[in-house]
Amino acid sequence: MRLFTYLFWPLVLLMTSQTSHAIELIDSRVPAALKKAYDARYQDPLSCIADVARYKLQQKSLVTGPETEENTVSFYILPAHLEAFCYAQLEDYNNAIKLLQPLLKDPSESYNDITTLTLIALNIPEQDRPQLSNAFLLEKLYEAAQHSKIKSTNLTITIQLAIAHLSLKIKHYHEAYRALEQSKILIQKFKDKKLVPWLDYYYGLYYDLINQPQLAISAFLSANQQADKHALIKLSGQVKQSIANIYQNKHRFQTALNFTSQQIELYQNTHNSIKQVTSLIEHAVLKRQDNEYNQSIIYLFNALDIIQDNKNPFLLSCIYLELGRTYLSNRDDKTENLALAQKYLQNARLHFSHLNKPHFQAESLVLLARLNMVNNDPALAILQLEKALELANENDLILRMNAFEMLASNYESTGNLQQAIVHFKNFHTLQNKVKANLFELQQLQISEQLQLLEKTEQQKQLEIQNAELQVSTNRFQLFTYASVTLLIFMSLLFFSALNRNKKLYHAHQAAQLRLSVHPRTKLPFQYVESNHFNYIYHDLPLYYALLNVPFLSQLNELLGTDKAMEIEQKLGQELQNSFSNDIDIFQFRGNQILFITKQQDYESAGNFAQEIELFFSVFCKKQQLEDAVSCGIVSFPFLKNASRALSPSETLNLSSLALFASSQIRQQKQQSSWVELYAIENLQPAFLNGDLWELAQSAINKGVVKIHSSHENFQFHWPHVDK
Repeated sequence: MRLFTYLFWPLVLLMTSQTSHAIELIDSRVPAALKKAYDARYQDPLSCIADVARYKLQQKSLVTGPETEENTVSFYILPAHLEAFCYAQLEDYNNAIKLLQPLLKDPSESYNDITTLTLIALNIPEQDRPQLSNAFLLEKLYEAAQHSKIKSTNLTITIQLAIAHLSLKIKHYHEAYRALEQSKILIQKFKDKKLVPWLDYYYGLYYDLINQPQLAISAFLSANQQADKHALIKLSGQVKQSIANIYQNKHRFQTALNFTSQQIELYQNTHNSIKQVTSLIEHAVLKRQDNEYNQSIIYLFNALDIIQDNKNPFLLSCIYLELGRTYLSNRDDKTENLALAQKYLQNARLHFSHLNKPHFQAESLVLLARLNMVNNDPALAILQLEKALELANENDLILRMNAFEMLASNYESTGNLQQAIVHFKNFHTLQNKVKANLFELQQLQISEQLQLLEKTEQQKQLEIQNAELQVSTNRFQLFTYASVTLLIFMSLLFFSALNRNKKLYHAHQAAQLRLSVHPRTKLPFQYVESNHFNYIYHDLPLYYALLNVPFLSQLNELLGTDKAMEIEQKLGQELQNSFSNDIDIFQFRGNQILFITKQQDYESAGNFAQEIELFFSVFCKKQQLEDAVSCGIVSFPFLKNASRALSPSETLNLSSLALFASSQIRQQKQQSSWVELYAIENLQPAFLNGDLWELAQSAINKGVVKIHSSHENFQFHWPHVDK
């Protein structure tokens, strides 16, 4: 089993798919076994979670060997990232943060650490991660951007987008803009378009938050177009909602409804019931604000039908709240609508109480109090409003302000003017605080707008300067073109002459090439300088084997020129195909072939000669020719203690002497033969200084040059002895 694990995981890691066009798990290599889950992360998050759970169980049963960094990523980290993201798509942030927080490291430097950090920052709202505030995560992202060693450009851009996202949340608009500009520079530098839609989306958020709605809509529409083109479901849903929010704030409800309708259609094509419900609720709210109460109620009941099958108590409570609010706002059939409003608001308050959601519970109570004010029951309204104030957080300024205003009105209607004055003062204090906060926000927006305007002006100035520079460049180019035209005209004659010379040169080269190889065997001639015979040696000892092939001398007479040419062509081809690239083969004479190889490739010169003999034996048998050949072999360098004493051409002279001896054996024995000449150790170069042909024969007689042959003890006759 342990052996199986070691063999299995390298295979799993190879069978991976790389993600694209998604800000989550950017550039992660997802194991093939998780590919189905990854593909379902938007369309069917529940299926994704189930597939990841099965995958983790399978891996738990397979892991028997020691943990390594590689299998830890595949076994634990990637599945946790994917599962957490799917929980976030279902707005189950509690389970998402349980999976991600244990993986968070300080400092976050590795690819997986930073992916964990960006997943938390981009997918989990601050209220659902109380131990990880936006400010804390922002600090960690800045540290990761400065000190990480990751090589993924897309993840580097994702860090900057996460910084922009959190900076916008805490109203640090300048830092957000700087992060977006840094992302833009990186995208332009590396020409990677995967995150361009997300960059446009965050630019849109930035422009929206600094109260530049036209710029925001332009950026959002660009992001929306690209998201639809690349089927980026998460981004498409978010950007459509952002556009709808802008038009909602402008009270252009029909335009806003157009985009929420697109959002509903987007989620209807998925199995993500949570997104389906939230999109229906948002559409219903817009319908109510556009005074289409019946349509609003229809959409809310559609959402109710979906959520009742999915057992999501929070969304169910939200639907009850919006139903109550809608019935309360509808003045048609007042009595029945008020009764229905009370029913749904009571249900909402009860559910929010069980879920421990004090803000929503307080909101339900304020609406119930408003309903009781309509029903002329100020006493009950007062009780509900005071309970709402107990539940409301100090930061819920609008809710508390409305509660105090309603309390003052109710106490006034009951004649308790003292309490009415107290609550009116509280209302006035909160109203001033809300106005102060709004003024501070407006000042911040104006400051950011001015900075943006200044940067835009600077950019325009740079563009003007660039245009002026372009004009100067064009003038210079015009002058250059005129000069070049004249130069071309003057050069035509030169190039025509050059072309003629070039043709002559190529013709000469072609002739040289034809002369550098044997016309039949196509083997390079040894004596042609371009064949590099003299440059083969690279400090590794070589064998020079000079071969005499008797049948080549009489092929024309025996077979005729056509057949002889065919056989010699086959011989050249098979020599080049049969011997490795490490062996150089030259045509020495019509019937002599030179083989040069490294000594380290063969045990001895005899083995090299036998390989050559075997080739000719097979070839001659196929062609029905005499297969006896003789081979003369010497080492290069011939003198081991003086590698440069004899040149390759001089060494070839010794090969010819060895071939002379080998041919004697072949002629007498009528079989293939070989002879190797080699010098004794420490033979001085001066001994061979002179006529190498005669000196080598003298050296043989004196025993300083030894003979090793295929036929030992053969009596050789040397040329100078016979003179």
